[in-house]
Amino acid sequence: MRPKAEAGTYAMLAVGLAVLVACAGGVATVPAPKAPETPMAGAQLMQGGAARALGFLDPTTMPNAVATIPPAPKKGETRNTLDWEIFVKTRTLEGSERWKLAQADDSYRPADLLKNFSCAVGVQLTPENSPALAGILARTTIDAGMAAEVAKQLYRRTRPFMHNPGNICIARTPGLEASFDYPSGHGSLGWIAGLVVAQLAPDRASEALARGRAFGESRVVCGLHNMSAIEAARTNAAGVFAAVQASPDYRDALAKAQAELVAARASGAMPDAAWCAKEAELVKPLAY
Repeated sequence: MRPKAEAGTYAMLAVGLAVLVACAGGVATVPAPKAPETPMAGAQLMQGGAARALGFLDPTTMPNAVATIPPAPKKGETRNTLDWEIFVKTRTLEGSERWKLAQADDSYRPADLLKNFSCAVGVQLTPENSPALAGILARTTIDAGMAAEVAKQLYRRTRPFMHNPGNICIARTPGLEASFDYPSGHGSLGWIAGLVVAQLAPDRASEALARGRAFGESRVVCGLHNMSAIEAARTNAAGVFAAVQASPDYRDALAKAQAELVAARASGAMPDAAWCAKEAELVKPLAY
């Protein structure tokens, strides 16, 4: 039996992504009457529906995360001990600027994802000037989430705040407590988004990948995922990214997104320089 889904932020993800992709000229499905409450559950529901799936991949092209990531750490193992030590150490970040960035990174909204990578590419990205990129991020979110969910349901590892004292950066709900840690769907989303943006803007690849890594590490700062779940998420996302390269839909969308980026750069739509300088410091790798 599947766990109760996470509440709040994830509640309307599936419907929102379907609308976004339809507006961006992608392939969308008819939303279910009641939206699923996690991105991974949403992906499974839409893949199982009568309409075409929202992502770029199908069951024949979806990588098997279980084959590429290590088994989830277990209590008493060195990896688990390290995970919990990192959880405790990162509780000291509560209230800091890094904590606030992690709270902002809790959003899956495509407009927020575009904003997150604006400093990385040096252009203010919006759904209006980058609809093709927004559509790519929406669809790869589903693909990465689906791949992660298979491993989540196998390992069923509970989240670190269930075992250690300390606050987390969002509301602690029964739905959140009932969902699983390993690998992180959110971390998978962030890393594949970084890979996509780096592919679009190779001159800013380092910045894009740094932001994608930090997006995943925000879940560690928040106390919602163990560090091992974020590391596994990057492996999961890399496999999905490799697989989507063979998708004609992906290649077509990428070409459109590249044209959009050229136009956005030519328009002079620059992100706030002061914020970008601050963000560059905040997205440096966590020290633990």
